[in-house]
Amino acid sequence: MNANVGMQYPVYAPISTYTPGTSITYGTGAPVAEAVSATVSWERSDGRFYGDDVQLDSDNGVLGYSIDFEPSGLSDTVRAALLGETLATSEYTISSASAPDVGFGYIRVMRSNTGGTVAYSYEGWWYYKLKFAISSEETRTKERSIEWRTPTLTGAGDGVALDSSGTLKFAVHRTFTSFSAAQTWLKSKAGIT
Repeated sequence: MNANVGMQYPVYAPISTYTPGTSITYGTGAPVAEAVSATVSWERSDGRFYGDDVQLDSDNGVLGYSIDFEPSGLSDTVRAALLGETLATSEYTISSASAPDVGFGYIRVMRSNTGGTVAYSYEGWWYYKLKFAISSEETRTKERSIEWRTPTLTGAGDGVALDSSGTLKFAVHRTFTSFSAAQTWLKSKAGIT
């Protein structure tokens, strides 16, 4: 067994430059907030080729992905950086402008149990290029029992051509034996010092 039992340290970095066929340059990244949850949905091709009444070949390559990410909340500055809101005279404006492209990552805490020996590992995940949006937000009065409400960010991810191979890349991940090693790796991806 190797099950996901936690999520920590979500970070982002704005994309400074990207030209297909070369690596991406990110600006200075930052933590988003505490992580509550993330659901990644991979969009895949479903190309099947038939001949003589049987399937001869198929293609199920990744076409894109979406992430529904729930942080513990968003500060004004992080919200503006992820959604493209602009600050002027202490006010943030939501406009028709598109959200910026960002890199995004987090750490998945994994627990394994082999023959009664429990061990933890830490998977660092980095998604190269996506745009976040908030589709809806609910605000309600405080009642007898508090219902905690936090925003859900929906990210639409694109593939990037990081070299001349012609193969698009969407994300990268790596497993570590310690949280600090995974965090160091993720900080290097997001340009966090």
